[in-house]
Amino acid sequence: MMPSTKSLLLSSLFLLSSASTSCHAFQPPQPAAGGKPSLPSSLDASSVGTASTGSATGSTGKSSSPSNRPSARIPSSVDPTLPEQVLLNGIDPVTATTLSAKDLMLLNPLLLQQQQQQQMAASGAVALPPPPTSTVDTSTIDLSQVSNLATPAQAFESLVQKGEYNAAASVPKTLFSSMLGGAYVGMGAMLSLAVAGNSPGLAAADPGLQKFLFGALFPVNLLLALQCGGQLYTGNTANMMAAVCEGRATPTDMARSLGLSWMGNLLGCVGFAVACKYAGVLEGGAGHLAAMTLATKTSYELGPLMVKAMFCNWLVCLAVFLSMQAKDMTGKYLSVWLPVSTFVSIGFEHSVANMFLLPAG
Repeated sequence: MMPSTKSLLLSSLFLLSSASTSCHAFQPPQPAAGGKPSLPSSLDASSVGTASTGSATGSTGKSSSPSNRPSARIPSSVDPTLPEQVLLNGIDPVTATTLSAKDLMLLNPLLLQQQQQQQMAASGAVALPPPPTSTVDTSTIDLSQVSNLATPAQAFESLVQKGEYNAAASVPKTLFSSMLGGAYVGMGAMLSLAVAGNSPGLAAADPGLQKFLFGALFPVNLLLALQCGGQLYTGNTANMMAAVCEGRATPTDMARSLGLSWMGNLLGCVGFAVACKYAGVLEGGAGHLAAMTLATKTSYELGPLMVKAMFCNWLVCLAVFLSMQAKDMTGKYLSVWLPVSTFVSIGFEHSVANMFLLPAG
């Protein structure tokens, strides 16, 4: 026989012998005296379940049911009141007996949380309760109450209430607030004259851009009038008509309010124009642009002038309505700026603004 063949046979015999020895080395636990099987030292004998009456045991050679299998011995540091399946977290009972309490806690978050609560209680710290779950029914929330924008119906109601307030206001109060409104319009117009009028290079190179600059600065007057208690004849045509249409003011109230606000606006605008001339702010480019504006506006025929005035007040009333939809100052200014800068840049005629521009020129 060749040496290599002999070596191969010897090694095969050695492996078979080792396998046979390993198989015979493991012996199941033998029944002790009395016919009951002995338990490993790591298991508690009291934790072994009792077989049911109909179960076969020992001498029959059949294994017990799964419910009667021995339970794992839980370490003493673990709360024994927790269910065994929670404590073991799906770990084989025999394997669990080889783990320490720390290992079991790491494998089961409930045990780890219990240990942390015990440590906090021992140290005197107060455990924070879990955050409450929201029980608010969002389907019943009125989004208009948390929005920065009122609905059109709410804005119209605010317009009607403004008309009611103006109808009930006394004559001195209406005149005074209207004079303030006229002065505010003069402030915005003066700002536009001072900036656009002192840009002669811009006017020569791009007249449209100068007109847009004039229109972009002008809307500050309506914002001041609306937010600072002023009244304008143009804006009152919207709120007074709304109150009359809703039956909360009479036509007489509307005529009274419009007449008083027109006179007050005229006094405020003319007085502010005279003060600006006296102060010298209507000199130079501002005065030149005011004179050109006067010459242009007085050259219109009556028909086109009336159409321009109607379109202008249409946009003014839209600005008042939109400002009542906005609930924050930024929204109010944007809602005023867009319509007002539109009618100024186009060239429509604003009656109250002309009360300042014509005397200023």
